[in-house]
Amino acid sequence: RICAAFEGFDPRAPWSDIAPRVVPVLKRVHHPYPADMAPIHIRVPPGIWTGFGIDLGPAFSHVSQKLLDGWGVDHATLLGTALTNLTDLVRREGPIVDTVPVEGVQVTAIQGQGWGSSLILLPELLRPILGPTPRVLLAPVRNTLLALPDGVEDGLAIDLWQAIAQGAHDELDVDPLRWTGSTVALLTDG
Repeated sequence: RICAAFEGFDPRAPWSDIAPRVVPVLKRVHHPYPADMAPIHIRVPPGIWTGFGIDLGPAFSHVSQKLLDGWGVDHATLLGTALTNLTDLVRREGPIVDTVPVEGVQVTAIQGQGWGSSLILLPELLRPILGPTPRVLLAPVRNTLLALPDGVEDGLAIDLWQAIAQGAHDELDVDPLRWTGSTVALLTDG
C-alpha cells in the first residue's frame, strides 16, 4: 500500500496540487535524512517545533526547504494550509478517545491516523474532548496525545512516555505541555 501511494507522486508538482495534502508533523527526536533532504521545522506557539508532510494516505513525504522554495510559498502559508487541512481531516475522521486508569490515575488517550499528537496545534478541537479542567499533555509519538490530571507525579508521566515512545521510530521532540482548560501552553507557564 505504501509503495502504491508513492506511485506517480511528484513532490515538485505545483503548490495548487500539493496544498490539499499538506499536514503538520511534529518534530521527531531522530531524523534519518541527509541534510539536503531534512524536513523544515518552524516553531509554532506556544513553542512546538512543527514540520510538514504531504499526506499520501498510508504514508507521507516530508516537506523540505528545497520543496518549499520550489513552490514559492512562505512559512505562514504552509502552516495555515496545514492547519486547515488537519482541521478538515479531524472533522472527517474524528479521533479515537479513550480514558484508561494507570496506577489509579485517569489518563485520556487521543489517537488519530498519524495525526493524534498534532491536535496540540488546534486547541479549538481539543476543547470538546478535554473540557475546562487543566491537564498535563504528553505527545510521545505521532499518533498519540495523552492528557493526564494536573499535578500528576513526574514519575508516572515519564513512565507513560517511555512505555509508548521508547524505541519508537516516531518518538517526538515535544516537551510536556499544559492544557489550561481552553488552550495549550508551555508546562512552565502558570
